[in-house]
Amino acid sequence: MRFSAFALRTRLVAAAAVLALGTLAAAEQRTAPFFRSDDPLLVDHDNAVDVGEMEDRDDSDIYDFVESTFLKPGTRDDIRALNVNTIDEVPDSSWFTNRYAAGLPSGDVLARGPDTLPSLDITGWPVAEGKGEGATPGFRVRGPDGRHYQLKFDPAAHLEMATAAEVIGTAFYHAFGYHVVEQYLVEFDGGAYTMLPDATISVQGGRKRPLTRADIDGVLALSAKLPNGRYRAVARRMPPGDGIGSFRYYGTRPDDPNDIFPHEHRRELRGARVFAAWLDHDDSRGLNSKDIVVSEGGRRFVRHFMYDFNSLLGAGTHARQTARHGNEYQFDADAALKTLLTFGLYVRPWATIEYPDVPPSVGSFESRYFDPLEWKPNYPIPAYDRMRPEDAFWAARIIARFDEPAVRALVGKGRYSDPRAADYIVRTLMERREKILRVWLNGVLPLVDPVLDASGFAFRNVAMDAGVSPPAVAYDVAWYAFDNASGAHRRVGDIVRIGHGQRTPLPASLANEAFVMAAVAADGADEGWRKPARVYFRRDGSGWKLVGLERHHAALPGQ
Repeated sequence: MRFSAFALRTRLVAAAAVLALGTLAAAEQRTAPFFRSDDPLLVDHDNAVDVGEMEDRDDSDIYDFVESTFLKPGTRDDIRALNVNTIDEVPDSSWFTNRYAAGLPSGDVLARGPDTLPSLDITGWPVAEGKGEGATPGFRVRGPDGRHYQLKFDPAAHLEMATAAEVIGTAFYHAFGYHVVEQYLVEFDGGAYTMLPDATISVQGGRKRPLTRADIDGVLALSAKLPNGRYRAVARRMPPGDGIGSFRYYGTRPDDPNDIFPHEHRRELRGARVFAAWLDHDDSRGLNSKDIVVSEGGRRFVRHFMYDFNSLLGAGTHARQTARHGNEYQFDADAALKTLLTFGLYVRPWATIEYPDVPPSVGSFESRYFDPLEWKPNYPIPAYDRMRPEDAFWAARIIARFDEPAVRALVGKGRYSDPRAADYIVRTLMERREKILRVWLNGVLPLVDPVLDASGFAFRNVAMDAGVSPPAVAYDVAWYAFDNASGAHRRVGDIVRIGHGQRTPLPASLANEAFVMAAVAADGADEGWRKPARVYFRRDGSGWKLVGLERHHAALPGQ
C-alpha cells in the first residue's frame, strides 16, 4: 500500500510522537500498526500542499536578541526530536538532505559545494543596490542575467579572513546536508566601477534613498585591498524563487501549511549546535537564514536556507572575534553578577585564553581551550537548548565522516595566500573534531548499521571506528518477539553477552516471527552507553529488514 504525501507526513508525526513518549505502555496503547510496509520513511514530503502568497517576515537584530535572551521562546518539552523516522534518522526534506550519507565524494566535488558555476567574474558589473541591513559592510551588483549579487569584503587589517570563512562555511554546511546558497570569491575594482542610475539603499526605518558613490567608497574604506589594488569579496548568488524572510529556531511558520514540526524539535536544527561548535559559528541564528518559495514539479513550497558564514573560524566583521565569542552569551546574567559582586575581580574563564601567533587571515580560532559542552552562540538558540544526546550523536556521526583530506579540501576553497593559514585551520579543526567525537559519539550507545542475517545479529560501533571509545567493551543482547499490532514485547531466552565485532544468532524460537527486537546495552563503558538501544527487524521474504532503531532508551521489564 502506498500513501499520499500528506499521509506519509501524518505517519511520520504519529511515529515520532509515540517514540517521544519512550515507554512500552505508550506503544501498547496504539490502535494502528507500529511499523507500516514502507518504513523507514526516507523522505519527508513537506511540499505536499501548494502554498499561496506568503508574507515577507524578517526579525530585527534587536528583537531577535531580546526575545532569545530574555523571553526564552519555544516549548520547554524535553522530548525526542519529532521529525526523525523509525530508524532514528532525519529524512530528506525542504530543510535537510542526506547528501553524502553513503560516503564523502572527491575533494573537488566536496569543495564545490552548492556552486553551479566554475567561477565568477564581475568585471564591469554595475553597482545596483546598497546593503543597508546587517553588520557586514557590502553592496549588490547586477549581473548580465539581471540578478543581484551581494558583495561582502574583508576587514581592512585581515585580508582573506571573512571571505574565506564565508566560502569555507558554505561548503561545510552543504556537505553536512543543509540547503545553502552559492558563494563565489571575486575581485572588485574600486577605482573603475559604475552605478545604475536608479540604485538605492535602505536606511533606518526601511526608508530608501538614492545610493551615492560616498556610500560605496565608505564600504571600501573599511575593506582590505589586494596587492593588485582591487578588493577581494564574496559574491552571493541567491537561488531562484521568492524570498519571504528568515526562519526561526522555534515554533512553526503560520502561513506555511507544510511546516508542522516545531522547529525546536527538528533534529537538524537541534544538532546544528554540534556543527556550529566545530566551526565556531557563533552567529548561527535565525536571522542568518532565508526561506524561499520555490516552484518544482508544478508546486510552490518553501525551502529553508542557511547563509552568512563570514564569522566562522574566529573571523569577525571588522576584526578578529574577541575571546568571548563561542564561550559566553552576549548577555550572561550569572557572569555579570559575579563581576559586579567582586568589583571586577572575578576573571571570566575565557579571558585567559591565549591564541597562537597566526597570519592576519586567520581569526580567533583555537582548540586547546575548546570544550564542546561549554561552547555557546552569541545568544541562546531555542533548538540548540533542546538538543538531546541522540541529536548530538546524529550530528557527531556526520562529523566523523570528515577525515583530514576532506577537511583540507574544504579549507582549500578559502584560497589562503599564506599556506600557514590553511595548515593552522585544518589542524585546529581536526583537534576540535576529536573533542567533539569523544563527547558526543559516546553520549548514547554508538550502535550503527545493524544487520540480521543467516550468520546472526551484528552492528558497528562508530565511536570505536573513530578511535574515541573505551578500549574494551562487552555488549548485552536481549531478544524479544514484537507484536506490530499492539506494540507488545515478549522476552525470549537469556541475555547474551558478546564482545566487540562478534555476532549473536537469532534464537530459534523467533525464526518464524514477523517482527523481532534486539535490545542492546554495553557493560564497562561510558554512562551514555548503558541505556539500551532497541533494534527492530521485520521479516522480508527469507531475510530480515531493519525497520526500527531507538537510542538512549529505558530498559524493558526483565532486561
